[in-house]
Formats: sequence, structure tokens, C-alpha cells
Amino acid sequence: MEQIILDYNIDEPFYIQIYNHFKTEIIIGNLIKGAKLPSIRGLSMDIKVSKTTIESAYNQLVVEGYVNNIPKKGYFVVALKDYEFTTDKKKILNPAKDKFLDYINNGVDKASFDMKIWRKLYGNILSEKDNKLYTVGDYQGEEVLRQKICEFVQKTRGVKCSSDQIVVGAGIQYLLGILCSLTLEDQYSVAVEYPGFNQAKNVFEDYHMKIIPVPVYDEGIDIEELKQSQAKMVYLSPSHQYPTGSVMPIDKRLDILNWASNNDSIIIEDDYDCLIRYESRPIPALQGLDKGGHVIYLGSFSKILLPSIRISYMILPQKILDRYKSKIGRYSQTSSKIEQLTLAQFMKEGYLEKHLRKIRKVYHRKNEIIVNYINKYAKEKINILGHDSGLHMMFELKTNKISKEIIAEAEKLNIYLEVVEGYHEGKLVVVFTYSGLEEEDIEGILQLLIKNIFYPH
Repeated sequence: MEQIILDYNIDEPFYIQIYNHFKTEIIIGNLIKGAKLPSIRGLSMDIKVSKTTIESAYNQLVVEGYVNNIPKKGYFVVALKDYEFTTDKKKILNPAKDKFLDYINNGVDKASFDMKIWRKLYGNILSEKDNKLYTVGDYQGEEVLRQKICEFVQKTRGVKCSSDQIVVGAGIQYLLGILCSLTLEDQYSVAVEYPGFNQAKNVFEDYHMKIIPVPVYDEGIDIEELKQSQAKMVYLSPSHQYPTGSVMPIDKRLDILNWASNNDSIIIEDDYDCLIRYESRPIPALQGLDKGGHVIYLGSFSKILLPSIRISYMILPQKILDRYKSKIGRYSQTSSKIEQLTLAQFMKEGYLEKHLRKIRKVYHRKNEIIVNYINKYAKEKINILGHDSGLHMMFELKTNKISKEIIAEAEKLNIYLEVVEGYHEGKLVVVFTYSGLEEEDIEGILQLLIKNIFYPH
């Protein structure tokens, strides 16, 4: 049995540290059935703590069934049946956390968001007397925010809606979960873009929907293959497809709306990164062309503001909206009421429009730095795809290295790369996100990727 070493630099009480020590020794087999724990008096003197502290630790072990207290004899380890505990002591003492890496190139530009303004507006909301912060929020989202979102998408995206059609939630995946539960009774198959947004596909799989991958080309999803798929619902990003960046032209938009009308199908339009374009104006939303109520529109503030402000929204056509409202009480509001009210004020005072103008310039500069560097130092080895919009671009690599090796080695440098499957067959294509990088670090990161990972000597 290892000697007990108390850690004086943590807040955990000594009796808990002692309890954890003996519990671990029993679980990993260092203390077996019948083994006697040190006497209370002896252990108290050895590690310089009170007898009461030792008694508290031993009593907890007795309560949980790890040891028995035999009067006038002491505390003895009991048998733990044949339960298979892990024998890796380090894992017990330091439970492994779920794998999460805060990649240096993810997130948003740290200087792009004016935290002082947000803090001021947040404080104003807290100090208002009539903001009803002591009550739960509207299950659909705060009316004042839904009204501002309605005005925003009408002005910037050409969306046609009323605030009553908007449902706010904490993230696109949560909202997709609601949609799946609303449509599951009559929409058992869903077509998805391939390559596409895997997190959306994961939600559909969780609801046991039949997934039908449909190829994406330079002008978006293959509509002819979609028509042959027999899908009753399709998830797509016509204004800025992820990850290819392709834009669906007007004739294909009208074609897919006709498909939805003729088959009484649903189109889920994810307007991903639609507002961040560098070479042209943002492409109007597909929803604005819809006359039959077949398009569900999804939007989010996570990329254009902060990922930590978990506010997304969907705009439902009347038929789906009626179904949603018939189930009032089933879906609770997941976005913070305070954050919603703050965002509404942020939009009302014109800060969102100023912020969008700012980030377009910030990300355009980053985009140009990457393009110029690749063209100067690696033009023969890397073909840049889809770089005129959004917060990422694709690299088509002319290398003999395999994709898993590249991804793993980039991860060691805390750089996130994603392999694009089903696009430019026979070519190795990876997504490189640059939104979280500082401008002055971009060339150094690219040099690391090119010389250490893509084409090491």
C-alpha cells in the first residue's frame, strides 16, 4: 500500500483525500479482502491530522461498503465480488476527461468582437426593472429578439417571415432535433449534401431517419439525383455550401423548389456563413423564393458573433409552425433569456451591422494572407478551392501522405483540419479553418503545415 500524501494546495478536505486513497487501493487490488487499515490513532500521528478526520474517512468507507468496522479490532477490507474495476491507477486518481481540444484556428477572431459594448448592454438588461428576469423565457424565444431577427433576415437575406414563425434555441443541432420530432411521423428519409455538414447528419441518424447522401458539385447539390432519391426532406446550404463553398444558381433554386412542391417535400435551408463574402454581395436566401411553404430556414449567431453566445434560430412555414404550436410545453427554451435580451438590444442599437462590416474586413485580410502565401510558396503543391467567402477554405493537396496521418499530425500542433470526402474523387482535400488565427501568426502556421505535415523533408 502506498503512503498517503495529502495535497495542501487544493480545496478538497483531508478526510476526502484519505477516503479516496483507501478506496483506490481497494479497487486496484493493493488492499485485498481481510486487509486491516491503519489504526485511527497511528494514522493520525503519521500524517499529522486529527483522529476525527481519520474517523470521517473510515466511516465513509464503511457506509459505501468498502470496509467493515469490527469493534475493538479495527477496520477490515471486504470482498468486492467479481466486479471488474479498471487496474489503471492513474485513470482512477485522475479520471480522463472527454477529449476536447481548443484548436488555435477554430473560434472567431479575438479582436473582432467589442466585449465592452456587450458588457454594457448586458449590464443594462440586468439593471432594468421590467425585464422579467425572474421568470422563465418564452418557449419560442423572447419576442423582442424574434422581432429583431425578423427585421434582420428580411433586410439582409430576403427572407419572408413574421416574428411568430421564429423559434430560438441553443444551437443548430438542438433545433434540428425539434424538427426531426415534428416531421418524423411523415418524413422518414432525408437527403443530405455529400460532402456536407456532418453534425446535421448525426442528428438525423440519432432520430433513426434514413440518410440519403447526394453529391455536391460546383453549383451545389445534384438535383437530378435528389429527384431519384425518393427523399421527403433535404438538408442543404444553397448560399454557401459547407465545406465546398459552392453557391446554387437561380435556375437550380427554382428547380429544387418545384421538386419540393410536386412531392410535398421539405427543404431545410441552413444559411451557413452566408453573410461573409469577399468577392460579391451575399446571395439571397432560398426561403425568399418559396411560395408553397416548403422551406425551413436555419440561422445562427455563433460564427458572426461569438461561439459562446449560443443563440440560433429557425423560421418555420405555417404547416410546420402549427404542428410545433400544437406541442407547446414539450420543448423548453435552451438559450439564456439574458443573452437573448442583450442580443436584441445589440441589434436594436445598430451594433450588429457595424460588427458585420468589421468582420468582413478582418476575415478578408486573413483570407488574402493565406492565398498570397500559398501562391508564393506552394502553388505547385496546393490548389486552393472555395476561398471567396466564409471562414475556411479547402486545400487540394498533391502529396503521397494519407489523410489520417495528416489530421493526426496537425492535431499534435493543435491545428484543426478536416478531410473532405466525396469531392474531387482521387484527390486529397482538407478543410483549413482560419477564423481563430491571429493575422501575424497565419504565415507561421502555414509554414508549419506545409514543411512539417503536408510535405516533410
